Amino acid sequence: MHFSIAGIALWALAATQGVEAHYRYSKLIVNGKVTNDWEYIRENSNFINPTKQFLTPSDDFRCNSGTFANAGRTKVHQVNPGDSIGFRLWNNGKILHPGPTTIHMSRAPGDVRQYRGDGDWFKVQETLICRAPNRYLADTDWCSWDQPDQTFTLPRDTPPGQYLVRVEHIAMHGAQSGDTEFYFTCAQIEVTGNGNGRPGPLVKIPGLYNSNDPALRFFIYGAASYPYTRVGQHAVWSGGQYGGGGGTAPAPSPTSNPGNGGTVPLWGQCGGEGYTGPTRCAAGTCKVSNQWYSQCVN
Repeated sequence: MHFSIAGIALWALAATQGVEAHYRYSKLIVNGKVTNDWEYIRENSNFINPTKQFLTPSDDFRCNSGTFANAGRTKVHQVNPGDSIGFRLWNNGKILHPGPTTIHMSRAPGDVRQYRGDGDWFKVQETLICRAPNRYLADTDWCSWDQPDQTFTLPRDTPPGQYLVRVEHIAMHGAQSGDTEFYFTCAQIEVTGNGNGRPGPLVKIPGLYNSNDPALRFFIYGAASYPYTRVGQHAVWSGGQYGGGGGTAPAPSPTSNPGNGGTVPLWGQCGGEGYTGPTRCAAGTCKVSNQWYSQCVN
């Protein structure tokens, strides 16, 4: 593999940033209202330190170290389908590592405060690149860079029940050697209503990512762009009836509008094989990146 001198210099600079850029999500946000630290999010025991379990993940990869011990004292926030749900970093932090974000959900079989997250998970949000690189991929090209919050809209046909909602930022500055850093916690929510959507694709944790996934082993410094359109092999569920089993669902036709009939925000996914959500962009146009992914862009 060839690394440019500029790329190596940038990597060395990033390696010196250390703990200053570490963080954790502690506040749940519902329809713009920010809750207290650890009121609805299970507090982790490893403070702001990253989890480095990409190569050999354990059960702690679900909601982070020590979080199940705090599940019983963490409240459950009632939400409605269509609500805006977000997460804010602890202590006024901002993301200062380059990399993507994801949000996953897992429905508890009963009381979410007694749920370890060993069931099925599905992805409801993902961010990657939000600006075109200028010669080289820069830290500021990532959608998450310098952001305190990550937010998504709960699909309108989300089935009712209690859920874990796992927010995650993936720091890529050491990814080429498998030293990828993960920052994540889980909120506890109860979805109301009578939604009858079928979320998917479904994944397990551990098992969320393949340790050989090139999207998570990419040397970002000195690269002209980030050539991948998702992390993991599973697409974002934005509503509707996921039709896949162990594989992928048929791709929606370009003129169809499956799922909850809503719109996709700028930079959101609007099509691709396995995608079952809305295809109409609230802003911009839906551009095909590859067989698996189309995105609303300016």
